[in-house]
Amino acid sequence: VVGGMFLHGASFPLKTWIAFLIAGFCASTVTNKILELLGYGATKAAVSSGAIKPEDENVVQAYIMLLVEMYMLPQIYDAVAASRDEAMYQSIVAKSRKMKARRMVVVVGAGHANGILQRARNFGL
Repeated sequence: VVGGMFLHGASFPLKTWIAFLIAGFCASTVTNKILELLGYGATKAAVSSGAIKPEDENVVQAYIMLLVEMYMLPQIYDAVAASRDEAMYQSIVAKSRKMKARRMVVVVGAGHANGILQRARNFGL
């Protein structure tokens, strides 16, 4: 599996790897700045109200950013996974109807299996 992963990665041209790196850097920078902005506003409000000491401002801002990440990332993942589950389910239904199949074997990743099975139980194939 690992060898196949390296061979697959080696098949990408250099332009693709550069694009991956640039896109990753840009996405990381934008996300980091948004989180800093949220933490900065909350920290400044806490300092001005006297809830925290000015010397603790950086630590509190880091904790606020961490809490926002801990809340937001699972929400985003669930939304992306759910939309992907729906798209995969719709594709399976369309293919089974097109082929008039009474039984099918569908191979999906473990992260999507429960979502697709739940849709199949609720809505049928």
